[in-house]
Amino acid sequence: MRRYKTRRLSVVFFAVFMMWQLAGCQQGESTTAKLETKPAQPAPVETPKTPAQTVPVQAAPATPAVAPENAPVIQVGNSSVNFGQVGPNSIHKATYDFTNSGKTVLSVANIQSTCGCSMPALTKDGQKYPAPLKEPILYEPGQSGQVEVTFTAPAVKGSTTKHLYIVSNDPAKPRAELSLTAEVMVKVSVSPESVNLRFDQENAGMSTLTVKSTDGQEFSIMSASIANGVMTVPFDAGVKKTEFVLEPTVNLDKLKKFNTGVIQIKTDHPQAGMLLVRYTAQPEYEVSRPRIILQNVEPQVPIVKDVIIRSNYDKVAEVASVKSRNGYMTVESQEQDGKNVKMMVKITPPDRDSSARRYITDELIVTLKNGEELPIRCSGWFRQN
Repeated sequence: MRRYKTRRLSVVFFAVFMMWQLAGCQQGESTTAKLETKPAQPAPVETPKTPAQTVPVQAAPATPAVAPENAPVIQVGNSSVNFGQVGPNSIHKATYDFTNSGKTVLSVANIQSTCGCSMPALTKDGQKYPAPLKEPILYEPGQSGQVEVTFTAPAVKGSTTKHLYIVSNDPAKPRAELSLTAEVMVKVSVSPESVNLRFDQENAGMSTLTVKSTDGQEFSIMSASIANGVMTVPFDAGVKKTEFVLEPTVNLDKLKKFNTGVIQIKTDHPQAGMLLVRYTAQPEYEVSRPRIILQNVEPQVPIVKDVIIRSNYDKVAEVASVKSRNGYMTVESQEQDGKNVKMMVKITPPDRDSSARRYITDELIVTLKNGEELPIRCSGWFRQN
């Protein structure tokens, strides 16, 4: 009787097992069928949220591999536009025509601009799609399209060139380059346009600035700005003339900290743009080797570099103290050489800690007797084991 019950239980278990296997096979076949019949989705195209002035390289959209003779081909009719002479801040439009001369669909993923002053849009069959594109625009073999660009000229005179790129699935030209050029002409001049200043001269040797209309139209000066308060430029915005002579006053203490910069002058003349006067002042003291770069250093193996504290005027450079920010840099020796100071700077790389950091940095501050601080920066990396 027990043998009969055991045999009966075995049969039941075997039946349940076979039903479970059959159900599992049917479920697996059903899932496989769904995957095979589901249409393939194109790879998503990532586009920037807003047009950036500096645009990273964008890859063309992923497409199935095709033989070169059957690939899409973007053929641009005229890839460069020259606006010639234009006024400052003036707005211009350019159109670039292109055609898909290949044998399969051309997918345009985006129009990239390297500058916010060039705003592109893509057109197809009369419909316009501003960049960045929300989704790829498709062009059948033989179909044409256009890239329309609105260009705002710079406010400063001179030649300018901007670049744009059509990003597509053309394997031979995934980023077709477009360019536009212009020469900005202004009708107000400033002279001189650059000034070399010196600390041993009155008012640092700053000259007067002549701002003059070249078309005879009267204008007013609206602003004259210099970063960091290095200079002040008096003017009367209520006066209109065809020519102004400005007399900047230099703040010597601030010029020592910021010895290069630009004077920006704005007027109300409609075609003056932004007038720029660049200035630079040779510092009283400077370091011959302000930055030391080391390669493949070893822990606790010192490196010695020669450095000169140079005086550019008739004053003698005298060192009062030196201080290392991280303790890797010390002064091995120093000697007076006329107006200059010769120093031997030793850099001793530290032991590599548990984080196995590879790079080291330090800064040696040299304080002169007149209170001026001159930094000597060091950076490097350990040898790879």
